[in-house]
Amino acid sequence: MRRILFTVGLVVSIAVGFAACGGGAVTPTTPTTSSSGGGGGGSSQPPPNTPPVVDGITVQGTRAKEPANFADVGEAIQVTAAVHDAETPVDQLQYQWAATAGTFSGTGATVTWTAPASATTPGTVTLTLTVLENYGQGPAAGQNKVNGTATVSLHDSTKEVGDMARQFLLDFSDSNIKDVSYIMRNFQPGCYGTDPETEQVADNRKKYVIFNWSVGPANVILGFGTIGPYGGQHGDAFAGVPVHWESTRLADNVLENVAGTDWVAAFYYPDQQRWRLCDSRFDGHLAFGSTFIRR
Repeated sequence: MRRILFTVGLVVSIAVGFAACGGGAVTPTTPTTSSSGGGGGGSSQPPPNTPPVVDGITVQGTRAKEPANFADVGEAIQVTAAVHDAETPVDQLQYQWAATAGTFSGTGATVTWTAPASATTPGTVTLTLTVLENYGQGPAAGQNKVNGTATVSLHDSTKEVGDMARQFLLDFSDSNIKDVSYIMRNFQPGCYGTDPETEQVADNRKKYVIFNWSVGPANVILGFGTIGPYGGQHGDAFAGVPVHWESTRLADNVLENVAGTDWVAAFYYPDQQRWRLCDSRFDGHLAFGSTFIRR
């Protein structure tokens, strides 16, 4: 009787870690192998092959001076992987992209990731790249697989900055709130306008009682590293909020009526992955000699 031997190719799966821009640690996968069955047969081994190396993943939006690894809801940003391999040209490797939210378009080492149109922010999205290298032929074929991640700080900047600016002005309008540090809680310590604004709020609490007010919706202008529309403020975003205050000056019981737009400047802090306020300036009607609020 003639015996027929079937030889099955060997597949090796290898995962390696790397330090990526905004990335996290990689969990290696367990190598797997396949060999022929019994009957006295042998096995075929794939040739030696070094797995690919992912040197890093760059995540960058297209707006001027936009921070790396940052995105607003609905924004499309470019994602680029730097990869090298000892045996296989990088354009012949296979690239598989996945994300915990949002979608990818394009193929290869450079793709476009589009953030979800709506999300609870601020939040973090993890982008995962899997690189596959197929090598050898027939029964001696093998495969290397490496994984890596990068993170994106996801924001709805217009809402986040606008909400903080309005909250600051609502707290300021309530003269029953005496804790100045609480009113200033969303301002960044050390930013150019934080200390002067803190002094203004503290001074207002000593000299005035606000008995009627209105704080309108915020109009937010985004522009990383730019000058704002009023008062020479610089920042990454500017919220213009319509305000109206009626107050009593405690020194002489004089009534003051103030109305206009309060411009609140904000910066994005990558190390905190959040927006924070920096400065507040008033553009509007102010009685002669009034110290109610600074222009």
